[in-house]
Amino acid sequence: MFIDPHVHCRDGKQSYKETIAHALSVAERAGFTAIFDMPNTDPPIFTLQQAKERIELAESVGSPVWYGLHVGLTSDKQQILEAVKAHDSLSHVVGFKLYTTHSVGNLGVVDQQSVYKTLADIGYGGAVTVHCEKESLLKPHLWNPLQPSSHAAARPPIAEVESVKDQIAFVKDANFKGTLHIAHISVPEAVDLVDTARKSIKITCGVTPHHCLFGTEKMERKNGLLYKMNPPLRIKSMADQMLDYLCEGKIDWIETDHAPHTLEEKQKEHLSGVPGLAFYPRFVELLKPRMNDTMIQEITFDRLARTFGLEIKKRVCVPDITLAGEPFDIYAGSS
Repeated sequence: MFIDPHVHCRDGKQSYKETIAHALSVAERAGFTAIFDMPNTDPPIFTLQQAKERIELAESVGSPVWYGLHVGLTSDKQQILEAVKAHDSLSHVVGFKLYTTHSVGNLGVVDQQSVYKTLADIGYGGAVTVHCEKESLLKPHLWNPLQPSSHAAARPPIAEVESVKDQIAFVKDANFKGTLHIAHISVPEAVDLVDTARKSIKITCGVTPHHCLFGTEKMERKNGLLYKMNPPLRIKSMADQMLDYLCEGKIDWIETDHAPHTLEEKQKEHLSGVPGLAFYPRFVELLKPRMNDTMIQEITFDRLARTFGLEIKKRVCVPDITLAGEPFDIYAGSS
């Protein structure tokens, strides 16, 4: 029934966190038709051969959930050409992922403008999904693990807003004809920028359930480190406005940014990332009083299928809304 375009399966050196097989099994129970995997694995997915091997691994699972893959981008022209080759020759490669700052996996690209120019020059017209946080505006010195909510101050809203501005300008300057997708958008001002840019470029944005429901007060609790992710939770009034924007149609779709770590990694290494697949059907239920069936189908399947050019049928199933009480219940062993 649903498509989640933002899932971090961890096969490779990080299989102890998550695997394609397990993610697909959770997705099947949660009612998904398809999930799209992200490339910041260990090792990362940059080449045609790496993409092919990962897709073969997913197909060996035999899941009814369709597996799609984003290939990572760097500023190296030859690597970009290799990524385009993977997209053009492998039907399960749905697009590319560009990191504007170093998040988990450290794939941040400094010269982002050259990426769009290269893609425009070779005529790529597909999607580029971007993690938008401007490195120069981050304030890592403010992070204090004894006060988990300080993570929100260390990665402030302005870093996302200015990065979104940059990407829109780079796309226009390069005359890039593909779709710019702003991943896990979390700041209302950034949504406003996207909404205005729709008049001149192909652009979409997606929001996570946690950025619609939770504020930084969640990080002030005893288990606050479990709520650490990039971009961080914002103040509750921003989360409330993000939910309003989703229901009003200003945000294109829901994406979970499903990114599990072990409990020890969250508590002792303070890694960013949270599981989210299991909670998705419960979040959809929460939207039903405010959105009709047509609107929900748009933000959970139709817009995604159109944007990524997918010709797959919706899986007929009954989503299990009992998989998670909150997005992060996996740490209590519920999913």
